[in-house]
Formats: sequence, C-alpha cells, structure tokens
Amino acid sequence: MTSQSWPSGRPPIAGADSRFVAVEGVRFHVHRAGPARKRRTTPVLLLHGVPETAACWRDLMPDLAKDRVVLAPDLKGLGLSEARSPYDVATVAAELAALVMHEVDGPVDVVGHDFGGSIALGLAGARPDLVRRLVDISGPYRKVNLARAFHIPLLSLPALPEIAFRAGGRRIVRAMFDYAWKAQERLPEDVLTHYLDSYDDPAQVEAMLGYYRAATRPKVAAAMQSLLGQGNPPAGPPRVRVERSLVVWGAADPVLPLSDGESVVSDLGATSTMLSLPGVGHWPLEEARAVVVPAVAEFLRS
Repeated sequence: MTSQSWPSGRPPIAGADSRFVAVEGVRFHVHRAGPARKRRTTPVLLLHGVPETAACWRDLMPDLAKDRVVLAPDLKGLGLSEARSPYDVATVAAELAALVMHEVDGPVDVVGHDFGGSIALGLAGARPDLVRRLVDISGPYRKVNLARAFHIPLLSLPALPEIAFRAGGRRIVRAMFDYAWKAQERLPEDVLTHYLDSYDDPAQVEAMLGYYRAATRPKVAAAMQSLLGQGNPPAGPPRVRVERSLVVWGAADPVLPLSDGESVVSDLGATSTMLSLPGVGHWPLEEARAVVVPAVAEFLRS
C-alpha cells in the first residue's frame, strides 16, 4: 500500500508510503518516509497515543523526512496494526525494537505521545543502545496523578468499558478529545472522524483497553499485596538515560498535570529539557502544531 492508496477516510501523510511489516509474530502497519538515498542522519521512530493513530504525525513526519528516514507505525492493535496481546510496555517496546532493527538496523531518535511516550521511555530504558535522542510529548512514566487521570482506572475495569463502548464508543472518543483539548484551534473534523472510525472496531477497543489494563492492574495487585504485607514493593520501570531528551507538555492538561511532566524530566536527568505550552491540553502536537513541529524538528537536528 502506498501513500496514493490510503484506507478511506484516513488523513494522508505527505510523502509517506504505507505498508505492513511482520516482526516478533505481530503484523504492524507502518508509514515510512525519507530521502531515497541513505544519509548520515539518525532515523526517527514516531509512536502515537490513544485514541489516535499514526495519522497524528501528518505535520511532523514530512518535516523530519526532508533529511532522514522516518517510521510511524500504528501501535499494536490500533489503526491497521494487528491486535495481539499482551500490551504491557515491556512487550510492546521489545516488538518495536525488532521493527527498528528490521527497518533501519541501528539506533533511532524516538518521539512519542501519550501511551506512545510511555512506550518510548520504556524502549529507551530497555534498549539504550537503540535510542539516541528522545522526545516525550505528554507521556507519563514513573508517576501518574490518578486523581486527575481518573479515566485510567475506569478503563482498566473488567467488562464495563466494553459495554460502554458498545453503547456509545464514538461519543466516548469524542468526549476524550473535548475534555482534554484546551487550545482555541480545534481538531480538523476529518481527522476527528478518522479517530472515531478507528475505534469503532471492537478488536481495536479491546486493544486500547489492553494498554490501560496492562499499565494499571499489576500496580493495583502490587499495592494490595503491600497493604496485606505480602511480598516486596515492585521495582518499577528502569531509569532512562539517553544522549539528550526533550519533554513537551501542555500546561493546561487536565488529565496529566504539569507535575507529571516535571517528574519525567527529573527521571531523565540533567540532559533533559522541558517545553511547557500555556493554554494547551493533552494533545500538544495537534493543539499547537505551529510551535511543536519546529521545536521537535530543531531539537532532533541540533
């Protein structure tokens, strides 16, 4: 499949080819763009969040592809990628590492948003040899304020989320954008429609819920064991050390407050910088494209 034969209703990414790649027993739908001839620039891996697809990179990907190879897969089970559990960060990061080796056979810069940001951090922690620079956009890692991100435990419950999505999935996805979007510029209606369509499929809803459940249930079980005096507290995800990192956060994010982003910066250490965006919610790349696209491109090229 090429950029001239996109699935109906899917916003195209200028200059990108669209194809399927099987690694680690999983069939990923991958967008690839970049110069025809190999250049001495580090490739980039773009990892979207929920409830989005790789279409969220439609502005950033063409800019980065001017001088390097860029890969933008739909996350496993989302978009057009195969739904195949489990969906924990460690497993998905290992599968994406295999995808990177298959496609570019060497280190990459990684940009991730939301769950994609958390997976990017997990990939850098597990495979520091594969990640040169890291950009985390609204992706939590070791700390999440569940009082604000109340949707995370709700979507981790058994059975009830599936019932809710069967009854009104499109309304739920639209409400997720409406609640966490704070900028004056609105998401283009054709892009929103694509996201709504993408989460109409029960298999994709099940996969999305799988990411939430894989992230939440082990922590709940460990907390219960700790309260009962059974076992030791979990070790937590590995510390991340990369050459340089940039954390991009919406200062008005109602679900992941700025303190969660500051926690990521603290975890990443002295080589990390933060870009805080006033009046922007949980979708900085979509809400403040004119700021975020050049900022990320400049950071990766500097």
